[in-house]
Amino acid sequence: MKKNIFLSMVALMIILGVHAQTATDKPTMVVEDMYILPKRGMEDKMEAAIKAHDAKFHPDGPYVADLHKVEYGEKAGWYVWIYGPTTYASIDTRPAKDGGHDADWSANVDPLVDQYGRTGLWDYNEELSYGMDLFKKASRYEVWGVQIKRGSYYRFKELTAKLKKAYESLGTESMLVFDNPVHTPGAPDVAIVWDFKTYSDWSKDMGARAAYEKIYGQGSWQNMVKEWLDITVDYNSELRSKVK
Repeated sequence: MKKNIFLSMVALMIILGVHAQTATDKPTMVVEDMYILPKRGMEDKMEAAIKAHDAKFHPDGPYVADLHKVEYGEKAGWYVWIYGPTTYASIDTRPAKDGGHDADWSANVDPLVDQYGRTGLWDYNEELSYGMDLFKKASRYEVWGVQIKRGSYYRFKELTAKLKKAYESLGTESMLVFDNPVHTPGAPDVAIVWDFKTYSDWSKDMGARAAYEKIYGQGSWQNMVKEWLDITVDYNSELRSKVK
């Protein structure tokens, strides 16, 4: 019995060691998001204040940030301030208080805010994602926050890897996957993002089903949907636009 326990511990240490080495070789890309609700009638002023703040303290680079608006969904009317994609090392070294960062936000943004919502971290899953370059150029996107049944992440990973191949074969829209590294009961385990150009495009099937069945055979899309329903608890969707 003790031998089995010891061997299990050794195996776990090997797995953790391999993971650490991989993480060192290629840092995890992460996104931090924060929901913000402006005071009534202050939407335009808050947008301008945050854009000015980002231009000064979060330009392109490791500290990049921008503002997105929830157009449809449970939090329609809210904004999402997104920091990244960046690295955890950049989160550790983000603009400091003594550099005027916090004072600028407090003086110019905070007076326009009615309330702050959830703040979260999302690890970019490059293995399961396609089209980050397409997403960066897009002005609108849909995001799903998905709860996965406990013990079913491996099935989600297999399903999503197949979906990625379908989107790759199309080459017209992104499908990005983010993992939630901070477990909170009832919160999404993963987020999936698709970009779109117009709401007319969003309302239609843009070819994903045909591309999927071309790769995996007729009827495979419906089988994928059944698998999805079997491994997920629920999801919450939002349609967002990037504030220019």
